[in-house]
Amino acid sequence: MTPRARPRDVAGLLWFLLPAALAAQETGAKFSGYVEHQTSVSRRESRWRLLDYDRVRFNLDAKAGRGATGAVGVIYQLYRGETRIPLASALPAALAPLADTMSAELDDRHYLNHAYLTLGSGALQITAGKQYLTWGAAYAFNPTELFRPKNLFEPGYDREGVGAASAKVALGPLSEVLVALVPNGGFSTSGKVARARHHVAGFDLSVLAAELHEAPARSTLTGPAPPLEQRVTLGGELTGEVLGLGVWAEGTWSDHAGTRWVEATVGSNYTLGDGTLVMVEGYYNGRGTSGGPYPAEAWLGRVFGTRRSLGRVLLYGLVSRPVHDLWTVGLAGLRNVGDRSMVLIPSVGYSFAQNVDLLFNGLVVVGHDGTEYGTGGHGAFLRARVYF
Repeated sequence: MTPRARPRDVAGLLWFLLPAALAAQETGAKFSGYVEHQTSVSRRESRWRLLDYDRVRFNLDAKAGRGATGAVGVIYQLYRGETRIPLASALPAALAPLADTMSAELDDRHYLNHAYLTLGSGALQITAGKQYLTWGAAYAFNPTELFRPKNLFEPGYDREGVGAASAKVALGPLSEVLVALVPNGGFSTSGKVARARHHVAGFDLSVLAAELHEAPARSTLTGPAPPLEQRVTLGGELTGEVLGLGVWAEGTWSDHAGTRWVEATVGSNYTLGDGTLVMVEGYYNGRGTSGGPYPAEAWLGRVFGTRRSLGRVLLYGLVSRPVHDLWTVGLAGLRNVGDRSMVLIPSVGYSFAQNVDLLFNGLVVVGHDGTEYGTGGHGAFLRARVYF
């Protein structure tokens, strides 16, 4: 369970960070961050629920000379309201007995979002610590995203780093080779990744090979966690521009304990003369089921975060347009083609000062119980963020 943040913990952190911020100004290091408040409402089990949180993020980036840099990000997040979420609310009615009275508690959090050191010499760059191992050109569905899957309802929100050691060799201005080790138990069960990137004919091309160890699919929430099993993934991506359209393609082939599948994403975006952004993305999931019903293992994989989707073919779309100088309105949508369920995500953003943002997001589900998106509930949030 995540440790609960206590007032004296926050006070102690501020006592440490205030002199660190002053020292950063004198040494040329960069100190930044934000304060964020969010109020959310959601409808589950025929009733509305309220959840608030306060989130504070402190970033410190420093250069030590001779190619050495360091970066730290600390996050405190405090919850209020209905913080206990019944797990049955994430399952269709037919599978709700699997969760019975089980629930997940949203504990107050304080953690290192990232903390790494980078040493560089010539073309070689070595990074150790909690770092960002994020790849993939796609916006919502990233088959090559191996460690921190995105929140599909808000793909652009903050990401957390991964504890790893990596080495990167630049082969040119837009070409490189990277290898990474992600500790997970012993060396044999730790994640291992090799990735190469090259720019050719106006396109960025990359290939990736990885060995991971993951838990197999579970058919029940109770009982001990199953042992880890090897997963091998091969993949790549292509991104560029064709006739003014941004285009991308990304795919992987995976073998997890003898189960093999393919994932692939293709997408495009275009910005009109008035600033309107239009984006479309299609995703194929070889592990998914066309039209359902979905097995219990797939639903529980979604609960545990090991499955991106239940369906086989999904679509993501986004239209966003600036209104005057301060407002932005948008509408995003996720659709499962097989079971015809959908989520619509209207949004309104307002920036009334250089470092102040307000964002409203809605969540409207379309579909019946047992479909991928129809099983979830409606919701909305209002978020305010002040940067420093």
